[in-house]
Amino acid sequence: MLLFLVGLLAILSQIVLLRELNVAFYGVELVYGIALAAWMGGSAAGAAFGPRRAPVTERRVAWLLATAAAAVPVQVSLIRASRPVLGGIPGAFLPFEQQLLVLAVSLLPSSLALGLAFRWAARLAAEGGRSLALSYAVESAGAVVGATLATAAFASGMQTFTLAVLTAGIIPAVLLTSSTVRQQTAAEQGLGPDQRRAPAERGLSPLRHRGILLLLCALVPTVTAAAALCAPLLDLRMTAWSHPAVVETRDSPYARITATSMGSQAALFADDVLVYESESAQNEELAHLAALQHPAPRRVLLLGGSIERIDQELRRHRPARLDVVELDRTYFDVGNRQLRLGSTPHFDDPRDFLRRSSEYDLIVIAMPQPTSGQSNRFYTAEFFAECRRRMAAGGVLAFRLALPENALTPLPALRIASVVAAVRSVFPSVELLHGTTALVFASAGPLPQDAESLIDRWQSRGLTTRLVTPAYLHYLYENDRRAELDRLRTTDAVPNSDVRPVCYQIAAVNWLAKFYPELLRVNPAVFATGASHAFQAGYIAAGVVVLLFVLARRWNAARTALVAGVAGFAGMVLETVLLLAYQARSGALYERLGLLLTAFMAGLALGAWIVGRSVSRDRRSGFVRRAAVVLFLSLSAVGALAAELVLTGAPMGLAVVGPVLVVVGALVAGIFACAAALSDADGDAATGRLYGADLAGGALGSLLAGLVLVPMAGLVPTTWLVVGIGVLALLLV
Repeated sequence: MLLFLVGLLAILSQIVLLRELNVAFYGVELVYGIALAAWMGGSAAGAAFGPRRAPVTERRVAWLLATAAAAVPVQVSLIRASRPVLGGIPGAFLPFEQQLLVLAVSLLPSSLALGLAFRWAARLAAEGGRSLALSYAVESAGAVVGATLATAAFASGMQTFTLAVLTAGIIPAVLLTSSTVRQQTAAEQGLGPDQRRAPAERGLSPLRHRGILLLLCALVPTVTAAAALCAPLLDLRMTAWSHPAVVETRDSPYARITATSMGSQAALFADDVLVYESESAQNEELAHLAALQHPAPRRVLLLGGSIERIDQELRRHRPARLDVVELDRTYFDVGNRQLRLGSTPHFDDPRDFLRRSSEYDLIVIAMPQPTSGQSNRFYTAEFFAECRRRMAAGGVLAFRLALPENALTPLPALRIASVVAAVRSVFPSVELLHGTTALVFASAGPLPQDAESLIDRWQSRGLTTRLVTPAYLHYLYENDRRAELDRLRTTDAVPNSDVRPVCYQIAAVNWLAKFYPELLRVNPAVFATGASHAFQAGYIAAGVVVLLFVLARRWNAARTALVAGVAGFAGMVLETVLLLAYQARSGALYERLGLLLTAFMAGLALGAWIVGRSVSRDRRSGFVRRAAVVLFLSLSAVGALAAELVLTGAPMGLAVVGPVLVVVGALVAGIFACAAALSDADGDAATGRLYGADLAGGALGSLLAGLVLVPMAGLVPTTWLVVGIGVLALLLV
């Protein structure tokens, strides 16, 4: 049971702390890769380098888990306090070193403790005759339950901090389980009550020990329930550390939404990034410039933008039909309570809605900027192709891209050029205007080339506006910066796509450039040739890996550790690719991340149990090696299948990605079971080394896939890396 609780607590802690770090890093998606790598690295260190000579008892493991559980709400509070305590300016990033410090302080203590707890619990299980593979399976089963509980909690509308408080309620379950396990073990050994270890170790009589245990089991749930009831108020008070004028904060499946109000101005933040303020007139620019591109937009589709009241501005052009689609219901509900919008959009994924919709004269994209995997999918060639399929003859597509206020520096220019290249791959006519943002219009037919035709339409529709006036229209079409943007249409840029998310790559470098400005001078050609550079680096890396694997064959300890580490690495890379592919096609990654993680963890539990039982029945090295060969080749085959699915644009919904993740998890855990069977070290040493190697490989895979491989090379080449590593790993077995 202790192993089960290790997995349960580990996944709950990860989910809670990663959500908090995402907000602390202003929604920068790259924090997930760094944080997961830090977590797995800490767990690996705890398992591999924790105290070896310390006496291990169920009680010691139980209190270690209890401490880790109780620390979760404290860690959340520390993350939220980090910016004000370190003197951060609201809306600005802390220095990069301080951000890494916050990440390390919030993750490493728990990950180290849980890595050590697994090793100790596995040692106790080994003393009871259970194999390391079975321990791995039980821990993974706990993670399955934890991911399922987290998914259900967030689906019911539970706040992250409330889940953190409830996670601390695992303490009585840990203590009760510890006592029960100890009593059962003593009974199985035929020991009497006076011979049981725990009371004797503490100098307590069995009756007093049980009394203290019952008192704790009654007290802790009561305190936890009271804290959970107070959690929403505490949540709001802690949010006020960064937003003194906060009036509401809610966690949605996509972001943390915070509303502030000061005087007549209301503002909305998503992951602490300002997304709307009520005094702005920018909604006029996108709405009216888009509608004026078409002579008579009768059927209009608006994707996002209802909080900005873009729909209200579009209605002034008197369309016969206006469909508004919002992705995040929580975001709309919070905004509606503060702004009283008076309209209700369709709540759906815009890409799914578009596939089912009819034809439109005008499609306006007002989704967040393509700075993450979640938002990038609304600015790819595949999405623009879907838009064109739903356009009537002469239809117009319109969207905006963020611009620097003054000079157009290389990275923002390359991002715009990449998106424009994606649009031009679908639409023959593309125009760019330089307003408060870069305005992009596309159509299968010709678009207006000067302000006069737009002014005629503006006048004939009887518009009265604050920003978009005839004088402003002349400015947009005649200012010098229009030519600067127009040159981006002829720039040799890689089109942004689902398979090659170039904007995701640029966002990574742009984020780092905030701390290391010399990155702003990076040669844009590096991004255009990223895949070819990745292949060249891949050939060099393959040579190094072959040499490493050949040398490792001489030492069984190194060889088995590498087998476990390669399995963890390949599994994490493939999991990252599948999650990003799912997000690009289905868009519901954050909403269904728990389900997808559950599928992967279920595969881990299933694979460790099935293969562990097989190799425990037949421990001949020849049989185990043959099993490892089959598993590595199967992992390569799954990688090739995933690459084909991504490349051909096949459906990547939950019904496809979920089962594939189960298979990937089963293969990774099966290889781990083979490594455990091939190890010739004693139980505790093998547990720490192999479990640590598995997690270290996963940490490296997460870091490389999220920060280097997918951004630089794309999804398909990254997937083929798994195929290659699976084949090369045969050298180890």
